[in-house]
Amino acid sequence: MSRQKIKDYLKELDGRNLDDLNLACEMMMFCFGDISIHSQCFTRIIRNEQILLTTSDYQNWDGENEKHNDMWYNLARHIDLIINKKVIETQLTDTNDLLIWLENDVCIQMFISHSCPHYGDDREQWRIFRQGNIDVPHTVVYSQTVQDE
Repeated sequence: MSRQKIKDYLKELDGRNLDDLNLACEMMMFCFGDISIHSQCFTRIIRNEQILLTTSDYQNWDGENEKHNDMWYNLARHIDLIINKKVIETQLTDTNDLLIWLENDVCIQMFISHSCPHYGDDREQWRIFRQGNIDVPHTVVYSQTVQDE
């Protein structure tokens, strides 16, 4: 049932603008009106075969200020290409990778970053939820499962 909930959310994204993109550590948080997606897996934003921004860009930083890294730098460089652009297509793959195409040839790509857990718990990859409604659970994609929490 949870994959179906994701697909229902994704249908709602069609035609909506990406209103906001926030960064924290190696996480990207996307806001499409009242629907949010928080990605903790490897995420990148590309346009015309050029990589604009990735979660791994966080690793290249000055070691002093958490916002002095390539993730924040590249977001600032490319913000006008990303924010306030309309969603034209979404795709949830069989392995729960998520692809979101925006109207200006920008694609947000979220890739499941961990295989089957052996030494620990199944790791959260990304989640989709409706903001401001605490009665509706988040649908959370883990390495191997999808759950409503």
